[in-house]
Amino acid sequence: MKFRKLITIILLVLSANMIAQEKNKLHFTGGLKVGFHAANYNSTVFEIDGYKYNDRRIGSNRIGYSVTPFMRLSKNRSYLQVETTFSISSHNFDFTETMPGDIETTPKNAEYKLRTYCLQIPILYGYNFVQNNLYGMSVFTGPKTKIIFTSLTDKEFNNFAIEDLYEDIKPVTYYWQIGLGIKIANVFFDFTYDIGLNNTTRGIISESMGKRYKAKRSDSILGFSVGIIF
Repeated sequence: MKFRKLITIILLVLSANMIAQEKNKLHFTGGLKVGFHAANYNSTVFEIDGYKYNDRRIGSNRIGYSVTPFMRLSKNRSYLQVETTFSISSHNFDFTETMPGDIETTPKNAEYKLRTYCLQIPILYGYNFVQNNLYGMSVFTGPKTKIIFTSLTDKEFNNFAIEDLYEDIKPVTYYWQIGLGIKIANVFFDFTYDIGLNNTTRGIISESMGKRYKAKRSDSILGFSVGIIF
């Protein structure tokens, strides 16, 4: 009897140890998500030739779309996630104030339409503060690099005194992303906010006047996505 009890205790200890080791193992998972980001919720700073516009003076009412395959490395409640996001971003800036100097608007409100095609690479650290087999909730944060295919970018300035304006956009920009994730079985919903870390433009150019106007633009973007993890 004592021998059987000893064997039983040893088996229970070994089983508990194996379960603990299994919980501490690294787990690789992957998935796919699709989403959109609402440009009308941007926090945008726009400055042209020293004249600054902000959210009280410009409007933006376009929606962008994205498709994101990702890979996740998890241990206990923490995870590291690397994404590759293919996105189309659209902005429509309606300037309700005239600009100074030779770039001033006509009597109608000036409008700048911008559409960019991008590759975005976030590297995110996440923590599951709610975690079980059926549902979970996590917070995550990390840097994001955004690569813009400038040759595919559509830019259109309307109702400006100069007709051949275009924006010289930087091909690489940087953001810091924070977010909240909700998981139900293998389906999850992400809510994200990207904070722009640098100036995204080199300037506004007029070839006919041979002039480059100094410009500054940065965006902080609210996004939502739904996906599945395998």
